[in-house]
Formats: sequence, structure tokens, C-alpha cells
Amino acid sequence: MGLDKRKPLLLVFFSILICGLYFGTVNAKTNDTPPSFEEKITEGKQLTPLESQLMSFINGLMVTEPKQAVELWILGVNNRSGAVQYAMLSPALRKQSRSKFEETHWITGQSSPWVSNFRFTKVEKLSESKMRYTVKYDLWASYGDFGGGEKIIIVEKNLEPFKEYWFISSITTKFNPWEAFTPAETVLK
Repeated sequence: MGLDKRKPLLLVFFSILICGLYFGTVNAKTNDTPPSFEEKITEGKQLTPLESQLMSFINGLMVTEPKQAVELWILGVNNRSGAVQYAMLSPALRKQSRSKFEETHWITGQSSPWVSNFRFTKVEKLSESKMRYTVKYDLWASYGDFGGGEKIIIVEKNLEPFKEYWFISSITTKFNPWEAFTPAETVLK
């Protein structure tokens, strides 16, 4: 019975694999998420090319009118694009909901029923830098009507010099068992 020449190679391979798994789990921190590109900018760290592209995307979507922020967010909802929705959020709401967007790979909503026919039903000026929009919409599927819903969306103006743009600081929605909610929404039961 001769020595199989593959056994030592397999032994080395499994030893490396086990060591890697051991050191990877021992040195890993629980709930250790990498910093967002916003946090990297604040800390003065270098962005990767992909992070730079994402930052350019978000900066390119900064809007000068409050209603535009809601309209772009609605476009993101209609297209199930978490990236567009995220771009319209306040820095605090981005930080709060980022991990939820990442969990869904930046795809939101569901295929059925889907949201349609968004309409502004009430617009309130709360201050010079804060607006409240009430938006109603329908929920449809190819096999029927699932009613509708209503969202209250607060939009605020960033007042930093040379960075004056509007963003969504709050989205409140009444619970509907048929609806898929976006990561940034507060759902009331």
C-alpha cells in the first residue's frame, strides 16, 4: 500500500482553511460594520472608486425644491431603487436605515402588489426650512385592487452654507398587511 501523494496536499489545505476560519472568527468584532462613505469623508479617509461614484450620484440628486425630494423618493419607490430613495434622505435617516438597505441589496418593495398613482393630497409649510407632504397611493396587483395607503413625509432644508438642498427627514406610514415598506419608513400599526 503506497502513500497517496494528494493526502499531504489536502492536509495542508485543510490546515490553512481551519487557521483562516479560526483567526477570522477570533479577530472579528460582533456587529462590526464598515464605515459608510459619509463617515469616511467626515474622518478625512480616502474613498474607493465605487464610493466616489456613489457620492457623486447622491450629490447629483440634491434638489433645490422640497417637492422634488418627495418626487424623486417616489420615483425610487416606483422603480424599487433603494439607492434613489437613500439619496433623498437626511444624513440621520441614512445612517439609521443604511444597514436595512444593504440587507436587501438596495432593492425595495415587492413585485405584487405594487404602489401606483401617487398623489399629493396636502402640503403644509411648517417653517422656512421644513415642509410636510401628505401623499396617497394605490396598491395594485394583476389580479386586483389591494386598497391604498397614505404617507406623511417631512422634508427639511440643509442650511449649511454652499450646501443648501432639501432632504427627507421623516416618512410615516399606516400599516397595511399587503404593502412592503421601505427601510426608512416609520410604520404605525
